[in-house]
Amino acid sequence: MAGGVGERFWPSSRRLRPKQLLDLTGRGSMLRLTIERIGDLARPDEIFVYTNREQRDAVLAEVRGLLPEANVIGEPEMRNTAPCIGLAAVVAERMHGSQAMLVLPADHLVEPVSRFRELVRSGEKFVSAHRALLTFGIVPTRPETGYGYVRPGAELWHDAGVVVLRAEAFLEKPAPERARELVREGCCWNSGMFLWRTDTLLDGLKRHQPELHAVLERIAAALGTRSLDEVLNEEYRGAPAVSIDYGLMEKADNVAVMRADFTWNDVGSWEFIRDVEAADADGNVLVGEHVMIDASGNTVVSRDRLVGLIGVENIVVVDAGDAILVCRRDRAQDVRKIVAELKRRGRNDLV
Repeated sequence: MAGGVGERFWPSSRRLRPKQLLDLTGRGSMLRLTIERIGDLARPDEIFVYTNREQRDAVLAEVRGLLPEANVIGEPEMRNTAPCIGLAAVVAERMHGSQAMLVLPADHLVEPVSRFRELVRSGEKFVSAHRALLTFGIVPTRPETGYGYVRPGAELWHDAGVVVLRAEAFLEKPAPERARELVREGCCWNSGMFLWRTDTLLDGLKRHQPELHAVLERIAAALGTRSLDEVLNEEYRGAPAVSIDYGLMEKADNVAVMRADFTWNDVGSWEFIRDVEAADADGNVLVGEHVMIDASGNTVVSRDRLVGLIGVENIVVVDAGDAILVCRRDRAQDVRKIVAELKRRGRNDLV
């Protein structure tokens, strides 16, 4: 799934240059890293990228040579994750039949890749033998208030040290004390990565999201016909705008969670840089040329110009050439408010 804008990564992320197309780690774009992570789990013709039509050309340019051009699909408009994933399921079934389907956001970091692939292969065995909706639950490394959680229950299956448990509940982003309680209770972070058979997913949508399922059936009937574009435009825009978590995972009784012990980062704000780059002796994380004088705990990203800081603590500075962000580190999640204000002012050149 590569259709978001990544407003919390302004000023680097823009409407036509979204977060998933940025090289935030020095190793390639987030989307390219995600496709490479799949590696030998799928052939190129089995990998699909779903974005919105406005971004499709930019996505195509980024993935050219990695998968067929026809496998980059632009949604007529953004309708949240359930319609996107449902559309992906009907297209995959049409082309490849009912098989295991791995759903990945295009803007996460996962390491080591070898462990990720091991767990996906085990998960494929599980969903092939059980009509279950499997989510990957990340073993927490800290009480995090920025993530949702999954409460695991009884063991359902195990394979060579990999354990799959019943998912008892999905929990919203907690307050600090509640986050500490959830970690003590053995809850996992909700990664937003899923694995299931396409027919299992569509059965779940038919039961819990019948309106969306009806839309998908009408789109499926048009696949391979000349009327597909017209049907997709009309039907998809009328699909319920609902997330897969709220629309299905929180309602279904066949949801399972695999404890995933790889390192995971959802790259949710500029603070993620502190998880992938080493801090200096004063706690500053610095990408690009810099001069620090009596400055500590800061996060600075500027690849083209020198940044100098004097006597400041715990701020974020991002220089994107035509715009500069400065905010307190504890307000990094609020960067999207700047984007909203720029839109209000009609400054579409900066969003």
